[in-house]
Parts: sequence; C-alpha cells; structure tokens
Amino acid sequence: MNTRRARWPLTGLLLLSVALAGCDIDWIEVFGGHHNHNDNTSKVSKTNVPGLDVAQSDYRFTQAYDNLAQAVDGNNNYYKTLKVDLQAEASAAGRDIRPTRVILFDDPARITPIIAADRRAGLDLPPAMLVYQTRNDASAQNVGVAYNSSDYLAARYNVSDAQDALDGLASDLDSLVRDASGNSASRIGAVGSISRGEGIVDRTSNHDFNTTLDRLVGAINDNSDLELLQQWDHRAAAHSIGSMLDANDDPSTLVIVNAGADQARMIAGGQTVAVDLPVRILVSEDTNGTVHVDYDKPSYLADRHHVDASNAVDDLDSTVRSLVNKAIN
Repeated sequence: MNTRRARWPLTGLLLLSVALAGCDIDWIEVFGGHHNHNDNTSKVSKTNVPGLDVAQSDYRFTQAYDNLAQAVDGNNNYYKTLKVDLQAEASAAGRDIRPTRVILFDDPARITPIIAADRRAGLDLPPAMLVYQTRNDASAQNVGVAYNSSDYLAARYNVSDAQDALDGLASDLDSLVRDASGNSASRIGAVGSISRGEGIVDRTSNHDFNTTLDRLVGAINDNSDLELLQQWDHRAAAHSIGSMLDANDDPSTLVIVNAGADQARMIAGGQTVAVDLPVRILVSEDTNGTVHVDYDKPSYLADRHHVDASNAVDDLDSTVRSLVNKAIN
C-alpha cells in the first residue's frame, strides 16, 4: 500500500479547513440554499429572541395555521389583513425552507394610538403572527406560534402615552396565539437589551410624501426580483374609526415587499426572523412636514434572531438601501 499517496487527501482537507477557519461564509449560499438543515432555528421550547413571545403548539403546522386564520378572519374589528406563505414565496424564488407563514392584522383602535405616540411604530404595526415548523419532523412539538410582544414595542418606541392601547394589543395577541396553538406563550423574550429606536434606519426624503411613496413603489415594480404585496395606509385605518394619527392628520403608509431569494435565505438561516418579514418600509410625514423613510436594518434582524446567513443579510441590505435611495433622492 502506498501510504504517502493515501495521506494526501487527508492533508488537503486539513489545509482547507485551516484556510477557511477565519472566513465568514454563508454556508446556505455555498450549497445553493436548497437544504434547510444548517440554520440557527432553535427548538420551540428553547427559543430565546428579545421581544419575541412564542407558544408551543398542540397542533401540527397546517392545523395551527388554519386555527389562526379562522380567528383572524372571524374578527370584525380588523381593518385589513395580509396572509403570506413564506415557504411558497421561497419556492417561487428557487429556495427551500420549512413551513413558514405569517398573518398581519390591523385593529385601528389598538394601532392608531401607538403610531400617534411615535410615528416610527408604524414600521412594526400592524402586528404579525408567525406560524412555523422548526424541523422536518412534522409533529406538533416542532410547531411554534410567535409574535413581537407589546413590551417590545414599548422598548423600541416612545409610546408611553399609548399604554392602554399596548395593554389591549397584548391581550389580543395572547388570545390569538391561544386560538392558534392551544396554549399561551411559554417563551417570553426579555426586552432589557432593546433600546429606543434600535435597528431602525431613518432617512429623510427630498420629496413630498406622495412623490416619495410613488418613487418607492416604482422602484419595487422595476425590480423583477421583488413583489409589492401591500400598501398599508395607517392614516386611512385611523380615519376608519374617526381618528387621526396626529393633530395635522399627517400621512403614513407601510409598504410590504416580497424580497424573493434574499428573504428566503434569511429565513433559512434562522426561522423566527420571518416574524419581521416580508420586508417592511415605512413612508411617513412628521408634524414639521418632513418626510421620512424608515426600515429595519437587516443586520439588526439577523442579530436579534440569531440568523446564520451573512451573505443573505448583506444582499438584502443592499436591495433595501437601493429602493430607499431611489425613493428619497
């Protein structure tokens, strides 16, 4: 036996491992993103994301999601809802992730006072409820129902004047998660590490509100890799209950965008990030007449949800920054 020749493959592997040891590599991207095993998604019972409350489901994924959808559809207080099948969106972009769906729902009586207290809160509102399966095994123990808590909103925004609305929202979220999963949230994400305005990029537009919004929508529609899912008019929602967002009745619209493969790669690296997706960009006008465009910095979302997909984070950041630059300049 030629032992010298036999050693070469092992030696080569050792040298390769040393060379790559210091590299920040998005392995999901290296292997094409079509597997869903090498991510940082914790078991439901072990989830620990700041500001994220999670319930362990008594039901399998489809039943838990159907329970949630039925509860949302049966509530006449909701001004508008949006249901997004993120697994299907990923598949359409040529990516493979486990079952992941999110429903956004807007009760203006809860939402309007919070946005009135801090216009930036329109970035995290309406709230989203995430249903996700953490392993390929489809048993109920691997299904979670999660949402950003009202305590998270209180930590991230200056909304102390809207405490009654926050308390009401907390009650509504707990009711929905119990309807969907059969349980209240058992994993409560502490918010002590969340600071005011953390992770929010706030850009000032050179244009008026309508022009800025039109330019943003145009930039989205011009990008074949993106899909405009919804324009959520917070001012119209406030008007539906005879209220205003502020004394000037200033406009505020949340634009929700399916970011295709970049979004899917983020979710593949850490599934709970889907509660903050699809991509959300807020166009709003403050009481001084200044038009702002706000969005969550993808690196903040990745850090918060322990996402292991650095290239995807950078790519999504580049995509969103490009959209915003086209809107404001």
